[in-house]
Amino acid sequence: MVGPMSFVVLCDFDGTIVTIDTAEYVLDKFVKEDWRAIDVQLERGEITFEASLEREFAMLKVPEKAMLEALEPVTHFRPNFEMMIQYCKENHFPLIVVSGGLEFSLRHFLGLKGWLEDLEIYGPKAQCTEEGVSVTFPDLFDQASTNFKDDLAKYYRNRGQKVAYVGNGFGDFPAAKIADLAFAIEGSRLAELCKMGGISFREITDFQDVVESIRDNVSHHR
Repeated sequence: MVGPMSFVVLCDFDGTIVTIDTAEYVLDKFVKEDWRAIDVQLERGEITFEASLEREFAMLKVPEKAMLEALEPVTHFRPNFEMMIQYCKENHFPLIVVSGGLEFSLRHFLGLKGWLEDLEIYGPKAQCTEEGVSVTFPDLFDQASTNFKDDLAKYYRNRGQKVAYVGNGFGDFPAAKIADLAFAIEGSRLAELCKMGGISFREITDFQDVVESIRDNVSHHR
């Protein structure tokens, strides 16, 4: 008899778990320079995802407290994220927030909901300094990975685990491409890239869709 299928759920934060991109919001609010030019370089393949984040966050020369205060009124969770936390908990599926966002922002908003013990956070460690926010990235398991997101997806797949990936942006595409189940926020850059690349994925607006898809997938393989 085959045991129940095991999934690892990897989920982006900005624009995915929460409905706005908290990093973009504070960059727009506090940075005078044209930080979006760096995103253009990223999309052209001129710099890595990690390098784009390093350069953009270095422009943020404001205290953590000021950033969080600006984000408080505009940061809202996408519907049914709590349902996904519950589902993963009941099934012992690791739920990992894989984010290139500002780590203190993730911890703050997930902590307000009391969710920090139900999930892991994987991504750059962020530190506010006089010279801007400095970030330290996790070491790659495989040097051939595009960025730390597809690196983690690959790591779990190589261990024989099924990977569900949920995201919305350009940096999520390499991981979505190799996931067993890929989900993109409706109308997002990731949805556009998956369509263009012929990647099998599901476009979603809330986390109930993710839970139902994983549940269906698990029951079909029982």
